[in-house]
Amino acid sequence: MKVKEGKISFEIPDKLTVTRKDEVFYNPKMETCRDIAVAIIEGFLKLYCNNKIAYIADALAGTGVRGLRYAKEVDYNVKVYLNDINPKAYEKIKENAKLNGIDNIEIFNEDANIFLAKHYRFFNVVDIDPFGSPSPYIDQAIRSLITKNGLLCLTATDTAALCGRAKRACLRKYLAYPLLGKDCHEFALRILVGYAMRLATRYNLLLTPVFAHATDHYVRVYLKTDRGAKRADKAFEMLGYVKDINGIKIVKAFSEGYEKGYSGPLYIGNLYDGKLVEKAINIAKNKGFKERVIKILMRIRDESEISQIGCYDTHLIAKILKVSVPPMEYIVNSLKDLGYKAAITHYNPKGIKTNANIKTLMEVLLEYKMRG
Repeated sequence: MKVKEGKISFEIPDKLTVTRKDEVFYNPKMETCRDIAVAIIEGFLKLYCNNKIAYIADALAGTGVRGLRYAKEVDYNVKVYLNDINPKAYEKIKENAKLNGIDNIEIFNEDANIFLAKHYRFFNVVDIDPFGSPSPYIDQAIRSLITKNGLLCLTATDTAALCGRAKRACLRKYLAYPLLGKDCHEFALRILVGYAMRLATRYNLLLTPVFAHATDHYVRVYLKTDRGAKRADKAFEMLGYVKDINGIKIVKAFSEGYEKGYSGPLYIGNLYDGKLVEKAINIAKNKGFKERVIKILMRIRDESEISQIGCYDTHLIAKILKVSVPPMEYIVNSLKDLGYKAAITHYNPKGIKTNANIKTLMEVLLEYKMRG
């Protein structure tokens, strides 16, 4: 069966279950993720790559759609290395590359960790997009990246673990306690970032997030490399533990140690590079990506300007106050009229990020009730 995505057409198995049982794995629901990835990687290379050519790894390539789109659509001089351990996937990637006349690639049929280990400190960008957790591949992915201005891209679909419904699985895979709640997806991002940061410090590397999103059934993070023991030490200043008490987040520094009832360790800084977000929006618009992609990126641009860990769940606050939830635009505009920053979160349509305190937000909800 032939399908089209972005600028490429490609063959996929006729029977598609989107499980490990598929002859060659392909998930059509990840198109939004791949669109965003094209925009972010192009934007990152234009901002931070000084090389004439950038090397990109798609270590778990499946049908090859992600890596082939990078080779075809990223407006930079790139060479993409696509790898999959499945011999049928390897053949399918070759067929799809030929179908699209793509030759700025190399194709491998190896275990992902062996493939990455053979390319020590070689790639400008490494993309790990597995079925499930990226945890088994992160260490070798870090080792295969250049140590200054490399980009590590990680997808995790094991949101049951990262979002707190499977706590033991989160401990096994990410060495962290998860946090339940309406903003659990943001904390899933923060746990994944924090885990990758801790792994990088053993190689005297600092990983810093430049973009992240939680969409549909997965979370996705992008981290930039920097080298040096002193820089790596800074990672621990960006880690901590968080406790949720009726929507209020209590934060402890990593140096204070774990305390029962807290989630973490996790990343407690800003998840976004504002310049990169803005550039990605322009790239996505110029490429004619779907409205949903633009909307996610623009929501994230608004979020990135607010230094708040988690969000306020307006449904929870309204329940406490025993009032109905006002329109989200009303809440945002009211807070802005009061001189605060405010944004609707991209991962929760009823979540608000703001530098106003909870008391002010409650007053906005109560004022709406009085007007009604």
